[in-house]
Amino acid sequence: MFPFWFGANATLYSFLVGFLGIAVLRLPMDLAVEGVVLGTVLGSIPFALLSIVGPATGYPQIAQSRSSFGRRGAYLPAALNWFSTTGWSAVTFILGGLAFSLFLPIPFVVGVAIFAAIQIVVAFYGHNFLHRFEQVMALILVGIFAVMSVVAVQGATAAAYAPSGGGIAGFAFMTILAASIPLSWAPYAADFSRYLARDTARRRVFAPAFLGMAVACIWVEVIGVLLTMSLGFWGDPVLVFAHALGGGLVVPLLLLLVVNLLAANAPNLYSSGLSLLALDVPVRRGSSVLVGGAIATGLAVWGGTDRVSFYESWLFFVEYWIAPWAAIVLISFFVFRHRGAEPSPDTAPPWRASALAAYVAAVIVAVPFMNRAPRFVGPVSSALAGVDLSNLVSFAAASILFYALTSWGERRSRAAVDHPLVSESEP
Repeated sequence: MFPFWFGANATLYSFLVGFLGIAVLRLPMDLAVEGVVLGTVLGSIPFALLSIVGPATGYPQIAQSRSSFGRRGAYLPAALNWFSTTGWSAVTFILGGLAFSLFLPIPFVVGVAIFAAIQIVVAFYGHNFLHRFEQVMALILVGIFAVMSVVAVQGATAAAYAPSGGGIAGFAFMTILAASIPLSWAPYAADFSRYLARDTARRRVFAPAFLGMAVACIWVEVIGVLLTMSLGFWGDPVLVFAHALGGGLVVPLLLLLVVNLLAANAPNLYSSGLSLLALDVPVRRGSSVLVGGAIATGLAVWGGTDRVSFYESWLFFVEYWIAPWAAIVLISFFVFRHRGAEPSPDTAPPWRASALAAYVAAVIVAVPFMNRAPRFVGPVSSALAGVDLSNLVSFAAASILFYALTSWGERRSRAAVDHPLVSESEP
């Protein structure tokens, strides 16, 4: 699991987070790095805990959500995850299409189409091929990023970068952006651990998943921070990455970037197909990959004109919906499963009102804490000088509400069993 998740996250996705900390948030280097470390650790913990669900149940992550939300209730996270995976693929197609257009050179739209076609073919080969692909990419990227690390440190030392952002709000934004990368993988966590033996020790699932995710994200995001300090004048993360080792290696790095993005996004399209199947849409997984790839291609062509803003907005969106979902699934699996109160996905009732009510309420409660300036700033966030605490609030609220509602339901069920006559006489 370590090579798989390392290979999936030692990529431009993570590099972009570091780029945003300097090019957009304009943070001091130490504050940006601290936000990267804290956010990655906070996001990697629930991701690694959800990886434990795979061997224990044998189900893909979203399908296993039926145990928490009900067979029909799980349509909500399945639909959101399908939309998220499609959006992530669109982000990847934008970056890959831009790389193609720079080194061939060809129009951006043609580059997107070529990259998308290759990506869809890779996704067709499924789970075992993806594991081997990620392992090979992890080995290659260790060497590339090791060299890039030295260059990044040297460049940042001599850079004339002048930060203009900071404070608690800037640090909070950086933490959220960093946490969003591992948290965005949470709906896929069990998809790639479910083939492990059922009796695999939990620590042997948690540790490699956590470390593969955290090491890759922190390392590459810090490289993004340092390189952008010296090469931010290029104004684009793809160009900053491509010029990291000098003008003579731009084309090789662009080619590496294309292969790297293919490795990173292949699990997206694979899990996109699983999410569509979890919606009980009567299509084969291959057909669902084609549908998701086609929609992602359209989104990429549409959103490619402002790719940095598109990426930043997408990071916030996925974290907004995933945080309360992850809280409910974790409480259900680690608390109520041991009490015998979590049904299997196949025997779950159509709806589990406690999960749906907790999820919707948690999202609503978190809205005042959101900050997506200039489009929307919640009143609580505004009172806190722009700090966005919505993800922490939604995670905590969903955990508390789901636990309380499900425990209350358990007590009612026990009371009905202990006092059946009383239960039957109730209207």
